[in-house]
Amino acid sequence: MERTTNLIMNILCVVALTVVVFLCPGCNEQNSPIDQREKVYRALLLDGNRLLEKKKYQKAADFFTEAVSREPEKAEGYLTRGIAYICLEQYRQAIVDFTSAIQKDRTLAIAYANRGIAYDHLGRHKEALFDYQKALSINPETGKGPGFMERFLHNKPRTPDLRERVKFLIDNQIWNVDFKND
Repeated sequence: MERTTNLIMNILCVVALTVVVFLCPGCNEQNSPIDQREKVYRALLLDGNRLLEKKKYQKAADFFTEAVSREPEKAEGYLTRGIAYICLEQYRQAIVDFTSAIQKDRTLAIAYANRGIAYDHLGRHKEALFDYQKALSINPETGKGPGFMERFLHNKPRTPDLRERVKFLIDNQIWNVDFKND
């Protein structure tokens, strides 16, 4: 179990770092035209991700909180702090942050998927299903990754990928979610 938990946390850290790098074109360049405030924001995100890699989840969340306070209109800070909260098993706080990230950028499939994970942990399977389906509708590749999402689902059947989790929830709970009006 501990080995699985460590693997999950390592995958989360890689995902968080990948999000920051992909959502930050040019932020690794020394002479980027990004203003000082943006540089500080990006440094906080990168430092927070380094702390996630070291399993210092609360300190990482603190760095992400500082990033959010400096750039409250940007989704990345909320997204990465939500990941830290999942690592801390603070699922309600994670949901708040993923919701904020979604409000900032409704195309962030990973925010919907991660919010679904938090809902799933809390037993709120209907909301989890909605978010999983929404994530897949935005980006079908969301469900293809290394199969890490189902590993977060403690006390739930382990399934090969996100699509299988959606199928499981629909088949066993007889739910079907229409998110066209989202």
